[in-house]
Amino acid sequence: MTTQQTAQKNDQQILQKFVDTLDHWLTEEDIGLNMYGCVECNQCGEACAWYIETGEEEMHPKVRADFVRKVWKRYKTPMGKFLGSLGLIDSPTVDDLRKNMYIYWQCTLCGRCTLACPMNISNRSLYRAMRAAYTESGLSYENPTLKSIIENTEKLRHSFGLTREFVFSRPGLFLGYEGVEVPVDVKGAEYLFVCPSAGNTRIPEYGVKLIKILNAAQINYTISSKVTDTGTEIDHIAVHHELSKVMLEEWEQAAEELQSKYVVVAECGCDVRTMYVEAEKTLGRPFKFPIVSIDTILEQAIDNGSLPVEPIDESVTFHDPCYVTRLSGRGDEYRRFLPKVVKDFREMIPNKEHNYCCNGGAGGMRLPENTEKRRKISRLKAEQIKNTGADLVTTPCAVCYLNLKDTTEVYGLATPDNRKARMLFEIVYDAMMKALKKRGEEDRVRMPYLFKKMNKEEQIKHSLSGFMEQLTRSSQFPELLKKLKDDANVKNYAKENPGFWKYFEKIEKEVMATQN
Repeated sequence: MTTQQTAQKNDQQILQKFVDTLDHWLTEEDIGLNMYGCVECNQCGEACAWYIETGEEEMHPKVRADFVRKVWKRYKTPMGKFLGSLGLIDSPTVDDLRKNMYIYWQCTLCGRCTLACPMNISNRSLYRAMRAAYTESGLSYENPTLKSIIENTEKLRHSFGLTREFVFSRPGLFLGYEGVEVPVDVKGAEYLFVCPSAGNTRIPEYGVKLIKILNAAQINYTISSKVTDTGTEIDHIAVHHELSKVMLEEWEQAAEELQSKYVVVAECGCDVRTMYVEAEKTLGRPFKFPIVSIDTILEQAIDNGSLPVEPIDESVTFHDPCYVTRLSGRGDEYRRFLPKVVKDFREMIPNKEHNYCCNGGAGGMRLPENTEKRRKISRLKAEQIKNTGADLVTTPCAVCYLNLKDTTEVYGLATPDNRKARMLFEIVYDAMMKALKKRGEEDRVRMPYLFKKMNKEEQIKHSLSGFMEQLTRSSQFPELLKKLKDDANVKNYAKENPGFWKYFEKIEKEVMATQN
């Protein structure tokens, strides 16, 4: 067999796998409505920020959807097969699939186009099936970022490729410096909390505030030393259903081993969509444990008095994460919650399900080749924020926060040293600390609820500080410390906490003495 013949055979196999996967993940609604229901009014384009701001034809939702229709109809319908065999209609090739791949990742699958569609067509459902086809056929591996997300998840169960030791050591250092404890692997804890990879990779220095809130509110929670990623990126960026299923099952297994009652969904829009909508489809059954949003827990703690707060003085506007509000229907909950921690709340226009996407989710920000276009498109979001006149913009989603931070800096609304964007739990934290300081109860943030029932030995066994103590004795820790010293998040934390480097140097000396 010649090289050309081998290449043709490989392409045939890729194409067959692609169309079979696409067909498998298309729902009855996709085939009955989304494939055939388009009346070509083009209104979907008027709702899409990526098309509005660029004017590029390939960014139009209908253009993306039409290519899905073209592939599926040609290879999976009797008429398409017949006409294609006669050369009477186009037969998309593997090269055509490669050429068009980028357009499905220059889209956040936010679903706003559906609001403008008189037929209620879900383009995002077609695009999600298309991403799965690219991944299962192997074509998405040709993109280095998508390849790394898949391979990192396979090898380390962390889409950014961080080891378990690195994931826990950063907050371990931060909380150790502040004298705050975290319960680890405590059986019988009511809530199992797992942080998504975007959170523990990109904003761990801010995530420690959430731990302090849970402690102050006396929430009965634990983290797992085995689970360091929720599967956000593998589910919504790569759309690798098999790996997503594995991640969900391992999450369930951790909850079973720890005998937890509830699994907590962090402030991550994609996790909200996964756990409230996609998990049952991926698993083929309901998720084994009840799901509860971290913000629901915090609001309940405020309402029952276990979490004291005083609304902050700064004016605040709210960005609705598409995957939380438009795609999971939870926008009204935040309008009820926000006035409890904010005196001056200002709505963006438009808002709730009509709000514009942050443009960062589901790969918008993760793929570096999108950066220039993403920032151009985010002018709409910057204008929304600016027009409110609010001091701060907050959101219950780590990726939305990261893109809002970038957008406000790019458009001159903020600087790296003077953030305008905040995670929602940061607003709650400020409101809590305002109340605790007035009461002289700042130390409430230090001790987890579960530790009050443990002796000292048990506390060490089930604490993050105990985990860190064991880690310092390992042969890999000196090298880990070097990486931590150069880590951007560690440097950012040290900038806001000037005494941190002395604490860090103390650990370095202790480790050197122990290792030598």
